[in-house]
Amino acid sequence: MSSHEWWLIIGVLAGLLGIVPLVGRLACIFNASSEVARKSVHVSMGLTCACFPWIFDRPLPVWILAAIATLPLLLVRWIPALRRGAGSALHGVHRPSYGELLFAPSVAVVFHWAAGDAILYLVPILILTVADAAGALAGTRWGKRRYGAGEGFKTAEGSIIFLATAFLCSWLPLIFSGRMEVAHGFWVALTLATLGMMGEGLSDRGFDNLVLPVGGVVVLDRLLDLDIPSLFWRFVVLLLLLMLTLRGSRWSSLSGGALLGSAMLGYGCAVIADWRYALPPVAVFIAHLFTTRKHRLSGVFDHRLDAVLCHAISCLPWVLAMRAGWIADRVGLAGISFSMACQLAILDTSTRAWLADQEVTPLRSTGKGWLIAAVPGLIWFWPDFRSLVFAVVIGLGVTLIVSVIFEWVRARYHGHETGLWMIKGGLALFASFPALWIQP
Repeated sequence: MSSHEWWLIIGVLAGLLGIVPLVGRLACIFNASSEVARKSVHVSMGLTCACFPWIFDRPLPVWILAAIATLPLLLVRWIPALRRGAGSALHGVHRPSYGELLFAPSVAVVFHWAAGDAILYLVPILILTVADAAGALAGTRWGKRRYGAGEGFKTAEGSIIFLATAFLCSWLPLIFSGRMEVAHGFWVALTLATLGMMGEGLSDRGFDNLVLPVGGVVVLDRLLDLDIPSLFWRFVVLLLLLMLTLRGSRWSSLSGGALLGSAMLGYGCAVIADWRYALPPVAVFIAHLFTTRKHRLSGVFDHRLDAVLCHAISCLPWVLAMRAGWIADRVGLAGISFSMACQLAILDTSTRAWLADQEVTPLRSTGKGWLIAAVPGLIWFWPDFRSLVFAVVIGLGVTLIVSVIFEWVRARYHGHETGLWMIKGGLALFASFPALWIQP
């Protein structure tokens, strides 16, 4: 680290830390609401961070700045006197939020990922800064149609404003920088904005400060390499998944945020890998809709984002490992098929155990899980299906054992519901390991 870089860090840090008490003071003078004050801090810090590509030449100073900037925010959160004073602009809203602690590390991750590409860095930061604030303020002011998001709620009106603002935050930099033609940038911006809207809709407690920038830079990095026809069909897939989840909301026990998360999970599998990887998760979702409607469970259970994260734990490692080149495509496709089969087997076993008039038969649930969730992925191995036989036999046995183990754990579990969902995801991931025995 040179002395010049240290002076840059000190200058930016002084500006960032000065924003919080300044906005707090102005909010008192103009009698602004707590939400307006908090979002004013958010926008001011974000626009300052948007200048980083023209200030810093490498990621290390940004990481150091993020570490230094997060420490005072921790102190403001922990010390009541600071929380009521300088931190009033951040903590005036009476709901749990960790957004200010996630903001700086997320900016550092995006800067590191962009590797000097100013547009790749700028677009996710603008979406985080401008679109998120616009959506939140519009939802607070005009929002009428609410939907569940984690432990709170979001509004449809706020999501629409977010979508429009995120589109402009993506499209305008892409075309005015000369990076893309108008039509090409349109499809990139529309896809990224739609995904951003879904990511913001499923995030609560300030986790959109992590989901929007980090997810945005990963997706944008992928979209920038695609031509217009590829972008168009990927947007069509996204739209179909979104329509499927929203249309099925009347028969689903998932909250609004969890439904958006389901669509994002399926789309993420399709974009990071290819569309075949989305088939097993979609099959599990359709089975969920059918079962919930058949037994009229939509008003009985209220499954939130934990249910989607559970499935992400068991399937995304296979998608990411394949994308990184650590495993072959065949192994990755088999792995996600095995994991989703186990997820459905566990769900069926637990549902039948909850229903008083249903007999619990893990063997039947295992067969159902594999037939519905694994076959849509494994069918692409035909006619070389014989290479799967050994792994499938082992996988069936492990799925049966895991289903019994989870039901035993569920009946005796007394902790937080989130922990049980994480256990389920981990067991399903473990049950998919026999896919590693498949020859590439």
